[in-house]
Amino acid sequence: MRVRRLYAPVVLGTLAAGGLAFFAASRTWAHVRVATDGLPSDSIDVSGSDAQPLVPALALVVVTAALAVLASSPRVRRVVGAFTVLVALGGAAVVLLGGSSLEGAVDQAVEASPAWTGTGSPDFTASAWTYVTAAAFVLAGFLGGVTARFGAAWPTMSSRYDAPASRPTVTTPQSDADMWKALDEGRDPTQ
Repeated sequence: MRVRRLYAPVVLGTLAAGGLAFFAASRTWAHVRVATDGLPSDSIDVSGSDAQPLVPALALVVVTAALAVLASSPRVRRVVGAFTVLVALGGAAVVLLGGSSLEGAVDQAVEASPAWTGTGSPDFTASAWTYVTAAAFVLAGFLGGVTARFGAAWPTMSSRYDAPASRPTVTTPQSDADMWKALDEGRDPTQ
């Protein structure tokens, strides 16, 4: 497989992985039903954003890094790819190793419930969205590694998108041979 063919799938995959991590972080990670005799029961949902506020922010950084690959130079792509790996693996670690913060968010939500009398400890049911978020970060980390490894060989935006001051000055060719030479080099001989 040619390396240049990886460009679109890797960028789109990184965008999708970051978007999936952001979406999964907004879903319910834990569900608790608080029931006390004599009071109406209460159903509480704790989202990933409530339990781990850092997770949606890291997911947005992954999305932004994927977009940065589109406009960056080959050298910068290696840095962006390595940065994506670090952010994504950090996000997966926060999700997988942050179980105590999920329990703390559940306890805080239960204590705020009108059905809670302060006795007993309600059990919560964890959902699969926690693992979906972690898997999305792991996928983003893998794709960031691919970007760091092969990103320098991918096509870049042309210089016409550069700021006018950073563009090289083009001298107008004087002869027909100079015009053909400019065309062969990919320059516009009329500018």
